[in-house]
This record gives sequence, structure tokens and C-alpha cells, in this order.
Amino acid sequence: MLKDYIDLNYEPKNDLICEYYLEPSKNIDFESAANHVAGESSIDTWSDILTLSPKLAKRLKPHVFFINKKDKTIKIAYHRELFEINSVPQILSSVAGNIFSMKIISNLRLQDILFPKKIVKQFKGPMFGIKGIRKLLGVYRRPLIGTIVKPKVGLTTEKHAKVAYESWVGGCDLVKDDENLANQKFNPFEKRVIKTLKMRDKAEKETGERKIYMPNITAPTCDEMVKRAKFIKNHNGEYAMIDIIPVGWVALQTLREANNDLKLVLHAHRCMHSAFTRNPKHGISMLVIAKLTRLIGLDQLHIGTVVGKMHGGKGEVEGLDKALKEKWEHIKPTFPAASGGLEASNIPDLIKIFGKDIILQFGGGIHAHPDGTRAGAKEVRVILDEIMKGN
Repeated sequence: MLKDYIDLNYEPKNDLICEYYLEPSKNIDFESAANHVAGESSIDTWSDILTLSPKLAKRLKPHVFFINKKDKTIKIAYHRELFEINSVPQILSSVAGNIFSMKIISNLRLQDILFPKKIVKQFKGPMFGIKGIRKLLGVYRRPLIGTIVKPKVGLTTEKHAKVAYESWVGGCDLVKDDENLANQKFNPFEKRVIKTLKMRDKAEKETGERKIYMPNITAPTCDEMVKRAKFIKNHNGEYAMIDIIPVGWVALQTLREANNDLKLVLHAHRCMHSAFTRNPKHGISMLVIAKLTRLIGLDQLHIGTVVGKMHGGKGEVEGLDKALKEKWEHIKPTFPAASGGLEASNIPDLIKIFGKDIILQFGGGIHAHPDGTRAGAKEVRVILDEIMKGN
């Protein structure tokens, strides 16, 4: 390798910084592995190359400025000019690309990523954020209550709309499609949007409250995804939901650009994330996914529950909650959603963990009520309202 990228005296200023967990392969020393990770993710390759001039290396070289062998952690600072303007895919192709395939690495995990101001300024962030969503619904002093139409798939359009209606009149603010409901024959997208939004209007008249429906616009192509988003807007819908990992970062950036005109609230479902976030030694952390999702500009994101059925300890979930809400230049906060195995009995713990700025999404916790969906939603709403009276 032409250059040694380890410089523990380097002080990052306007760099993009990545923190990695690193386990070298057998007979590979830690510093050598760290050096190769830095080079492969930026300007270098596995062997010395004549085309890498000292001048180029001096200007754009990465810096491994932190090493903790005990914790097996390194931090690398990357010159911001290494990255294309406004391109999350290119950033990931660099700092989370070939490095995972190198033989000298046994395990490697991108734990965190910090962006310099000049990169953050390239992105719009959420259009609505927490304040905008609360203004849309007229709900300011409590968590929002959401549900997912169950069963996930298989319901006819009419039955799907009926479940949504029962959820709204019972007390839910938000009703969304689940991750694997898209445009199947038994419940086609356009028909579902029309009928479910009609039930939304009915529920609003009966309850005097704003109600929201989140159709899943996950689609085979970006063009079709945007077409579905436009269909929602043209039928007086205010929200769209997207499966952020299956569709990919290009699709998310395409959707956010299209949303400059559509002005829909964008809800991010994180299904598939555990394929590379769950292993504590290898892959990419959910924290990185959360930051990228907020940077691009989605308004809501699933972060786990601590007390529910999904994997994710308290420390991890609280870290995600913080990352979505903390001040970040001009970027508005993303509204975190707790979803996965929640029941009404979990509400006190959830409020202690997250405070009031959380979306509480109940699936079976509402629809499994012995008296039906409406009763399940009413139970959740009554318990939440009672708890909030004492706060």
C-alpha cells in the first residue's frame, strides 16, 4: 500500500467520520486491517498502484485517527470531496462497499456515521417532521396512536377499508398498510386507496378528529412508486408509506425529490433491516440507517419498542430515538414509531422510554381484542388518555 493511513494525531474538521467494529482475519494485525479498510473505502486498493500519486494521496487520503483494540473499534475520517453531492448510494458504496468482502477481515460493522455541515446542507431532510405532523393532525400533547391492518395480506379491499374504519372510530389517529401489502389481486392498490380514504372521511365526520391512512407505495420501479404517490395525492391522501430497505436508497431519494411537489408525509418501514443490522459484529447498524433516512427526508421511521416482539435492546432503541430528534442543522426531526408486538399494557413503559413524541403502533394488540378492532382501539386510547392526564 502506497500510504499509511493511520494518524492518531489527526483532528477531523470538515470530514465525514465513520466508526467501525473490526476483527481482522487470523494472522492479520489490527493496524494492518484498519489501514486496508481506510484505503479500500476511499482512494487505494489491496496492493501498491502506480496511478496513486503522492499528490493525490496527500489531498484525499483517509485518516484512521482513533484505534481501541480492546473494544475492536476504529474511526476513519474521509475528505468530503470523496463523495458525490447529494448521493447516499455513492457514500455507502465507499464507506460500506468492498470493505465487507476483504479476506483480511473476519468481521466488520459500520457502527456510526457523522456528516460534516457541507454534506448535511446538500440534503433537504423531512418535509414535515414532528411539528408538522402534529399540526396536520391537531394532536400536540400525547403520543400518536397507530395500527396496522391485520391480517397483513389476504383481506379484500372492502374488508381492509372496514378494519381501518373500525380502528379510527375506536380512537386511532393513524392506520397503515403492512410491509408486504402492495398491489396484489385480492386488494389492488388504487381500489384500496379510494375505498379506505372514503372510510377515513366517514370516520373523521363521526369522531370530529383528523384521521390518517398510510398506503404502501413500495413498487417494482421508481416510476411506479412515484405514480402511486401521485395517486394518493390526487385522491386527497396526506401520507405514503415505503419499505425503505427493499426499495433502496436511490428510490428513497427519488421519492423525496418528487415529494417537493406532492407534499405527502413519508412513513418509513424498516423491514429487512435486520439482515445486516442485527449481527453485532458484522454489517451496518440501525443507527446508520436511521441517520441516512432522516438525512434523505422521511418523516417517520420504525425504531423498535424495547418491550415488544422485535429485536433491539433499550440502549439501541433509545439511541435511535435520540438520533431522530436531536438538533441537526436545518434537518427537521423524524417522528419515531414504536411497532412490533405492542399491547395496551405496554403504554406506561413506552411513555417512560420515549416521552410524548412517539408513534405507538399496535397490530395484534388492537385487532386481537375479544370484542373486535373497535374495542381494541378504544382500550388503547382510553388507557393513553388516562396516563397523559397525570403527566
